[in-house]
Amino acid sequence: MTIMPSLKVEDNIKKIEHAIEELTQEVFRLQGSLRVFKGFKEAGLTDVDIPEQPQDPDVATEESTQE
Repeated sequence: MTIMPSLKVEDNIKKIEHAIEELTQEVFRLQGSLRVFKGFKEAGLTDVDIPEQPQDPDVATEESTQE
């Protein structure tokens, strides 16, 4: 006799709800980023300079604590 695989309905409901919540937060984050860049564009910016970041995260920590 073969046992058929099964899945827990409640577990799947929780997983799907959790995934929806995470995706909703990501959508909010992206909407915020979009607003910022649209604001840049409205202000006449075409490029945004970003500073170079050190390769070693310990270097950034040391530099920030020395200031």
